[in-house]
Amino acid sequence: MKRLKDLMFPVIVVAGIAIFALSGRNAKAGSDYQYAGEPEIVAATFSSAWCSACKILKPRLADVIPDFAEQPVKFVEFDFTFGQREEIYEQAAAEGLGDLYPRYKGATGFTLLVDSDTGEIIDMLTINHSKNAMRAAIAQAVALASRDDEGALAQ
Repeated sequence: MKRLKDLMFPVIVVAGIAIFALSGRNAKAGSDYQYAGEPEIVAATFSSAWCSACKILKPRLADVIPDFAEQPVKFVEFDFTFGQREEIYEQAAAEGLGDLYPRYKGATGFTLLVDSDTGEIIDMLTINHSKNAMRAAIAQAVALASRDDEGALAQ
């Protein structure tokens, strides 16, 4: 009987870790609600399955994302559940966030609103933001980036 317990314990631990690690994962935040044109704002969520703040932030953000389906916002997620992997850096570089990534790699529990043209961080969403505050912050970021684009076109 003791031998059976000794064999079962590692199996239960590995299964528990796998379930925990996969429970909070989704392919890409907002992938069903992506703007068809060039985004003016990239909303980059830094998360992991073990992050307690992410368990609050991500569902709130998921409720807000559909409101921006027709807006020039691209929602992406950098998932550090399994550590700081090269593929996450490659994803950040592909999204135009390669310069910003080294400052935030491995940190979790927030979403950066980044001007896709300049790479400037316009705002940071955290668990301190309600859904309405998130909507307002994203809308303001879009307005600022759009205004910058219009100013650049006028010159």
